[in-house]
Amino acid sequence: MANKENVLANLYTFSVVAKFLSFTLAAEELCLTQSAVSQRVKKLEVDLGFALFIRLTRKLELTAEGERMLRILTKSVSAIFSEIDDIRFNELRGELYIGVAPTFAHLWLVPRLSTFQCLYPHLDVKIRVKASKLDFQNQPVDIAIYYGNEKHPDFYHVRLFDEFLTPVCTPEYAKRFHLLENDNHLKDVTFLHCTESLEFLSPLNEWQHWLISTNRNPNILKHKYVFNHEELTMVAARNSMGVALGRYHIIKPYVESGELVAPFEHVSSGFGYDLICRKSDETRPKIHAFLKWIKEMV
Repeated sequence: MANKENVLANLYTFSVVAKFLSFTLAAEELCLTQSAVSQRVKKLEVDLGFALFIRLTRKLELTAEGERMLRILTKSVSAIFSEIDDIRFNELRGELYIGVAPTFAHLWLVPRLSTFQCLYPHLDVKIRVKASKLDFQNQPVDIAIYYGNEKHPDFYHVRLFDEFLTPVCTPEYAKRFHLLENDNHLKDVTFLHCTESLEFLSPLNEWQHWLISTNRNPNILKHKYVFNHEELTMVAARNSMGVALGRYHIIKPYVESGELVAPFEHVSSGFGYDLICRKSDETRPKIHAFLKWIKEMV
């Protein structure tokens, strides 16, 4: 068989193509040309002695042999390349792949990430934003940070911090509805809802939770705009479109700057931000370094 290192690279390329069933998308993921990806897969098929894909006019399908190979590789390729990184670089070089909820990445993680970069300048970081859960088995992610309240018995996980909910709006909008004086006109406002990371719940869930927790009537939720992204919700609030229920740790800068005001009390959301990785991976140098850094940031 060909050089083992080339075979490993080609096996990894195959696993990415199989995930997307597209040479084009795999090339984007691997930062290679489509031609280079195609050549790697062809070379692997020659070395193995059987076809991995059925190449149709506009799509790819796995052969039976390709499906068997994918099942094996799904469990082993990420581990193989992680071990190679361990041996070669002691993991303070190479790549750290982080999956993270969009607004947490935008407003909390990335603004602080330059300090991590200064500590570990030779470590490349790859960030993928995704509100729903990432699949550790099928995606080469090292760490994930999610907003929720789930238990993760099969993973190492640590709660970074709990989250609180607080209604926010512009000073102009608060003045228009006299919200800084009392809450009698709260029933007349437009409620801005955010479903980011909570798509499995009712779009009204967080507002209903806040109203019930503060002994207010949840039936006042009449006029509403719903967004699946927290930052879009804040854009709407900052443009005086209504009152948003902000996740406090994320929207705190807008309140501190005076761009938004918080006329009412905040309550625990019942959710928080959890960092998750495979069990035992928390001791690997690059993941341990990130854990130590983010705990200090928190």
